Amino acid sequence: MNMNRKVSFLMVFLLLCGGLIFAGGGQESAAEPEGPVEITFTHVFGGARGEVIGGIVDRFNASQDGIIVTHQDIPGWYGGLLEQLQTLAVGKQLPEVSLMGLSESVTMRRQLGAVSMQKYIDRDGYDLDPFIPRMLELGRDTGSGEQFALPYAVSTPLIFVNRDLLRAQGIEAPTQPETWMDIKAWAKAVSNPEEGISGIGFQLDFDTWQFQVLLDSFGGQMADADTRKVLFDKEAGQRVMDFWLTMMHEDGSYPNIKGSEAADNFINGKLGIIVATTGNVRSFTENADFDLGVLELPKWDDLERKNPRRIAAGGSNIFILPSTEEKQAAAWEFVKFAMAEESMKAIVEGMGYMTARKSMADPNGPLADYMKKYPESLRAYDMIDDLVNWYNWPRQGARITQNLLDNINAAFSRQKSGEQALEDAADEAISILGW
Repeated sequence: MNMNRKVSFLMVFLLLCGGLIFAGGGQESAAEPEGPVEITFTHVFGGARGEVIGGIVDRFNASQDGIIVTHQDIPGWYGGLLEQLQTLAVGKQLPEVSLMGLSESVTMRRQLGAVSMQKYIDRDGYDLDPFIPRMLELGRDTGSGEQFALPYAVSTPLIFVNRDLLRAQGIEAPTQPETWMDIKAWAKAVSNPEEGISGIGFQLDFDTWQFQVLLDSFGGQMADADTRKVLFDKEAGQRVMDFWLTMMHEDGSYPNIKGSEAADNFINGKLGIIVATTGNVRSFTENADFDLGVLELPKWDDLERKNPRRIAAGGSNIFILPSTEEKQAAAWEFVKFAMAEESMKAIVEGMGYMTARKSMADPNGPLADYMKKYPESLRAYDMIDDLVNWYNWPRQGARITQNLLDNINAAFSRQKSGEQALEDAADEAISILGW
């Protein structure tokens, strides 16, 4: 009987040990997925720019065999991408990595639950020293200093001029204009309706980025979330509208056309000045059959007030979105590759954007040949110290932005005064925000 009990005890002991070993093996095998981890990367770039993104993704996939990235370009620019992400979030089908416009960082964090990159930066000892500090701030929480995202394809507006048209009016435009009032005077001078030549164009097709650039430089701001006040309809905002509407309705120098049409007219020598993104440097340089000038934004609004230049950074951050720990870790590996020097070089050469790596702004660095061919690509980096964040509305930013843009266009088409347009847009923003 004692012998039977010993045998039974031994069998139970062996079974328990086997069970523990099996259980441990099961956990270990679960931690090692069968085949590569598959993740999705969404962005807004189609055509030639989409091919640049595709090249980065292909090089990453070829560089290792543990992760496969599939990329998708979503139509409708960043507004269309945001709408798509919000739809996917309902069904818990978010991509693991996504670009998003700098005006929607709050939405990405608060509504879509973007995963902070700080824990991965700390875990890997990821070196941020090679990046431009002011650009890193575009993806950093101002309170905690936490790096929740990384700046990817960044832009500022530049002023592109047809020097031939300006010289015909006796104007030698300096690389650094003094005031926005000078730009207004140049636009009026070169405008010649009889010859089909207009003075100036702005790019306002998708958002109110250039409105904020002028608003900030005219001494205003979009809103103050701390005091729950919408401010873009105040004095500085009205001055922006007066600036545009005077050129459009009185001087006849600013045609009411889409930014894309303005760009075509500029290339074809039918527009003297265009305020456009840095992303146009390469295309304008290659296609302009005239003496192209690329200027910084003016130092002041006017010489009476002398509000200093403030430039809302455009472009995008790259985000990691919520998923399993395994897929989030895979997403971080892709982000590191996408932020590497070779990838950033492709973004500059193939898309014309600024990037956050210091080496990309070095005329003797990896882009030396590119900068010899397109020396004006460095112009935007000269304004880095004046960058401010693109305003992030606390909620429903896309709706508020579209409403403001619609009201600006209503003023352009004479359906409203500039004052009424901003007041109506502000009232709607207050209603949306519950302020």
